[in-house]
Amino acid sequence: MSNELPRDTYTEFMYDELYDGAPVSPDNAEEIIAGIERTLALEERPIFLEGLAARLTQLGIPCRPDDTEMMLAEVKRRYRDLLGKPCPRTVQNWIRGTVPGVTNRQNHYDLCFALEMDEQQTGLFFQKHYLTLPFYVKNKVDAVFLYCLYYRKPYQTAVKLLEESRDFVNQEDAHTATSQIKSVILQTENEEAFSRYLSAHCYGNEQQFQLARQKIKLEIERIKEHITKYDTESQLTPDRLNSATIFELLGYRYQSRDKSIGAKLPKRFTESLPNDVTLGKIINDEEASYELLRKTMMLLRFYNFYSETENTDHQTANENLMDFHAELDEMLYSCGFAQTYLRHPFDCLLLYCANSFDPVTTLHSVIEYGRN
Repeated sequence: MSNELPRDTYTEFMYDELYDGAPVSPDNAEEIIAGIERTLALEERPIFLEGLAARLTQLGIPCRPDDTEMMLAEVKRRYRDLLGKPCPRTVQNWIRGTVPGVTNRQNHYDLCFALEMDEQQTGLFFQKHYLTLPFYVKNKVDAVFLYCLYYRKPYQTAVKLLEESRDFVNQEDAHTATSQIKSVILQTENEEAFSRYLSAHCYGNEQQFQLARQKIKLEIERIKEHITKYDTESQLTPDRLNSATIFELLGYRYQSRDKSIGAKLPKRFTESLPNDVTLGKIINDEEASYELLRKTMMLLRFYNFYSETENTDHQTANENLMDFHAELDEMLYSCGFAQTYLRHPFDCLLLYCANSFDPVTTLHSVIEYGRN
């Protein structure tokens, strides 16, 4: 599809393996383990350092992902000369091997500024090397950096606008769509006009990703209709329905989950998985992280798609996989979410399970293996 993330040397062979490989049997432990080991290998790859090395090489500083001291020295120089400030310890630790987190997004944007990226290059770096979403512009920091990167403003302008926006009050009652906010920003080059617009269009986490929340709720209702249709017990309460939904998605009931779950699975797969409590927060429009919302949406679409299809042979499984992959990417894109990227352990393992004679059971087998 036209909105698909550009493929590269890191992902092309993974697409070949995904679409050429025989469907997985959920009862075959060796196949389940093979899929998990593939994603564990992905988690061990220095995805961030690979991207950093590639960008510095483009800028005339040839280096490899293991040339960490060379990269650290060059990044420190760029922070000093281009941003006018020292490289923060957090970013230094990234270069020394720590996986970039998602709590302080200014660190992510500052590094892209120091690497002289434009708006499009920054967007791809976020999705391919930070493995997270760029420019969710209901957030003040993201809106400022989208504006400055798009119009190629100097870093000092970003600092000035961030300081101006520090005291802007989050709008509680306005519900302007993210796509509309982004469209206005990309048509507002004047700094004063941008700052005025931002002051009236900044939001808290509860108001982020409203379209995604709506789509997730619709997917939840489809699962709950399936559950209640076949429920042989007494009528389920809303709380028990949330727990039953998680059981359908992941194959275990959250309350009985022990601390060992995920010990054999990639951390990027297990972190921010939904549970009955966080599912309730999404339903009630309470605060929810981007990672939680994205994974919940993907799991729901996975379950609802494959509960209505049957993979009877290799060809059918492959055709359904292509349809599911395209449909999932379209849904993610429509909500402003990062589309599937096969170097992301969660995305890779979910699509591995989709290429199965029984995708939902295969996913449950993967998670059960991680618990034992």
